[in-house]
Amino acid sequence: MAGEGEPLLGRSGGPGFQPTKHDPLMKMGMKRVENALVKAGLADEGEKHHVVMRATALTVVPVAIFNLLLFTIWRFYHTRPVISLFFCLQVALLGALVPQMSKKGESSWHEKWKNYLSQFCFAAAVLGMTAGLFVHYRHLIYYQRYKEMKVYSNVAASSSPMLVADAGIVSFSSDSLLDAGQAIGYRSAEMGATLCVAPVIDTSMSSIDPISFFAGGVDCCGWRGQFTCGDAMDPKAISGLLYIPPAQLVVLAMEWAVKDDELMEEFHRAVKLHAAVYSSRASENVRFLHWAKDPREMRDSYRVAAVWACLGYDALFSCLCAFAAAIVALGPQRLEQFVEKLLSSVVHRAQKNPRGGAYKPPLGVGR
Repeated sequence: MAGEGEPLLGRSGGPGFQPTKHDPLMKMGMKRVENALVKAGLADEGEKHHVVMRATALTVVPVAIFNLLLFTIWRFYHTRPVISLFFCLQVALLGALVPQMSKKGESSWHEKWKNYLSQFCFAAAVLGMTAGLFVHYRHLIYYQRYKEMKVYSNVAASSSPMLVADAGIVSFSSDSLLDAGQAIGYRSAEMGATLCVAPVIDTSMSSIDPISFFAGGVDCCGWRGQFTCGDAMDPKAISGLLYIPPAQLVVLAMEWAVKDDELMEEFHRAVKLHAAVYSSRASENVRFLHWAKDPREMRDSYRVAAVWACLGYDALFSCLCAFAAAIVALGPQRLEQFVEKLLSSVVHRAQKNPRGGAYKPPLGVGR
């Protein structure tokens, strides 16, 4: 009897028992432990409605902050820059320091995710302020400045530029014209582009009179006598939107932020080349302009570009925020399950439709 019990004793945990990974009892026990850990992890992360609540909060609140600061820069920065920046920085600090809402010592993911809300709010404030400033200096500042400047009409091309020093839009007299035949292209090594200028003249000017106004553009002309910048090809165009020097747009410390920082200097070099080629003489305070049939429409295009830029940044941030919110809201356990299911689905499809398999000719071929 004792001999018959020894093998049974060895299989049930006696001295001769050696469990292996293929042992059914061991596999069953490990499976139960794993399932228990998963259930505990899911319970720690809350129910499904908690996931929806977390995802909503992590998306809606940061997107609202992003749009708030974007609107603040759009609406107030031009007239109240210090107050606008102070408000934006206050919101960023509020998002970074105040909403540490999880309870101290609380290890539950249902509580810890709230710290991510604080980080999301801080990132939204910084990115919203940055996007707003970029849109302002790239597009909106031009529209706002042009709206503040005066509009002059029936201006003789031979007039002194100082007479329209505060102008944003200039309409020339009927005897004025754009002399595209004396256009010139100057290749700028600094900008990596061709700077184009063509003189604006009237019937009272002679070849020795100084040129007060030049139509200008970038990469829209030939080296000599060809000029297609703006509405130069429209015979009805007789006006222009003046280029604004950076000194009239921003303070000296911020001239790097506007896109015309190097443009004006390169235009002056193009005028020097024009003088050397055509023996012309430029006025001491020469002005450059976008040649346009409707300068107001060109002015408004800056606002349109600013609107589209804001919509684009808002859509991009919303998508990125929603994606990050979904990852945080799921929690580590649910995220791991989701990734495992996704990978198993990909592997299953790859095994079901393997690439590089044996070629199966159509029916009737080779028969």
